[in-house]
Amino acid sequence: MSNQNIWLVEQVKALAKKQPEYEDRAFLYALQSVIKEQQKRTEQIQGELDGRLWNHDNW
Repeated sequence: MSNQNIWLVEQVKALAKKQPEYEDRAFLYALQSVIKEQQKRTEQIQGELDGRLWNHDNW
């Protein structure tokens, strides 16, 4: 996970711990999941792009 996403997840966690309302905490925990999923998809698409660029059959 990138440093920016690690920082963002930590900030969201800290904010979620401070929230008295369940709905707000639930939203922030769901936001953490979205951040992690976006990071995973970014890594996957970067790997796919790298694989396509280095595919010598398409040169």
